[in-house]
Amino acid sequence: MEKIDKFYQYKNLYACPICGKKIRFHAGSLVCKKEHCFDISAKGYVNMMGATKPLKGYDRQFFMSRSEFFAKGYYEHILNAIVKKVSEIKAAADGAAAGADSKEGAESVSQLVLIDAGCGEGYYSSALAGRIEGLQIIAFDIAADAIVCAAKSKENVAWTIADVTNIPVKDGICDILLDVFTPASYKEFGRILKKGGYILKVIPGSNHLKELRKAAREQLKNKDYSGDDVSDYFEQHYDILSQETLTNTMPIDQETLKTLTEMTPLLFDVDVSRLDLSEISEITVEAQLIIGRA
Repeated sequence: MEKIDKFYQYKNLYACPICGKKIRFHAGSLVCKKEHCFDISAKGYVNMMGATKPLKGYDRQFFMSRSEFFAKGYYEHILNAIVKKVSEIKAAADGAAAGADSKEGAESVSQLVLIDAGCGEGYYSSALAGRIEGLQIIAFDIAADAIVCAAKSKENVAWTIADVTNIPVKDGICDILLDVFTPASYKEFGRILKKGGYILKVIPGSNHLKELRKAAREQLKNKDYSGDDVSDYFEQHYDILSQETLTNTMPIDQETLKTLTEMTPLLFDVDVSRLDLSEISEITVEAQLIIGRA
């Protein structure tokens, strides 16, 4: 029951994705005023989309392989940069809350709402929940298999099956929006973000998985990657506070490389059996972290 009951503390953040009405917690479900009902799984997630068709390539094995690969630390530099930024935002909010109560001599700690859009198997949200106190985290993905995998986490995160074009939360409730390696819906992001809220967007860098790209080059539709268009479009919607490149190259063995081939969308349209990966002994993970403010 614990995994179901945790949604009680999140009920005031949700809004019905069908009619937009407020949500209440009732008998192990989230229910709106018009009685649209969303059952909470005993595994610790809520489906706010109903039946969904599996997305090509994004099956349970894909997300299990992602969890296995992430556990080896190849994306840890990106995670650490995100944790650092969220910690800075949280510290500033705590300082403001304490200042507001200074006349009474009270020491206040802020509660911030973080929405992880397209959270996948939950790598970033689980770490944030475990490392930073005072966050209410709703993490969602359209892929049911991703959320089933994410819900295995012991951290206090409201795992949700939902669509980025119809995010089931109230207007203006989000302090921090996380969008890591996933498409954005700027209309929805603008709706749910508070005025002055932060958005942390992560996109692949030009050197991301360059060793794998080189091996698969003949089969790739896009031979090279540039995030310029994404950055330009982002800047049209938000004030950019900072932008940094996060790069790390680590040794990789053939077994781990196989796991990588099972968890990257880069190879969705590639015949992996035709690739010669024997010469790859290291892999580069590179991303651009863009911080914006509404």
